[in-house]
Amino acid sequence: MTTWVLLAGLPGTGKSTLARKLQEKLGGVVLDKDRVREALFPGTMTDYSREQDDLCMQAILEAAIYLSQRNRAPYIFLDGRTFSRRQQVEDVLRIAQQFGVAWRIVLLQCAEGVVMERLGKSAAEHPAGNRNFALYQQLKTSFEAITYPRLDVDTTKGVDGAIEDVTRYLTGARR
Repeated sequence: MTTWVLLAGLPGTGKSTLARKLQEKLGGVVLDKDRVREALFPGTMTDYSREQDDLCMQAILEAAIYLSQRNRAPYIFLDGRTFSRRQQVEDVLRIAQQFGVAWRIVLLQCAEGVVMERLGKSAAEHPAGNRNFALYQQLKTSFEAITYPRLDVDTTKGVDGAIEDVTRYLTGARR
């Protein structure tokens, strides 16, 4: 059985880094909204609109359904979306339930100074050109609480210290 892992959190909190490390440790696949957007809307076609983000997530969820129905991956890590809106979380969980897929939510948080440093260092190589501290601050003010069961992870000192806790959370959740 496949488990979908929603990696939630503001930009710069370590979602992509954690996703890659968990993929290495547990297997599975990372479906990254930023990479999908880069492929579907290259260069000047990228506008970072909510509509474009939603289209990318729709493509990701279709791929996740396909992989899950064929038992191609033990875990599917949904990366690149902050899941800062309640509806974004509920949409994924509704589809997971509809297709009988297990799900888990990992909410990443980090000290603001560390986020600012991370965002400054990774700006050139990250596929999301709008990923900066201003976006972090904007999303922080409007982030809606995730009221579903989840694991909260502080990545201020990096994601390596959280790998074991997240792994226990995910593997203990497998049914």
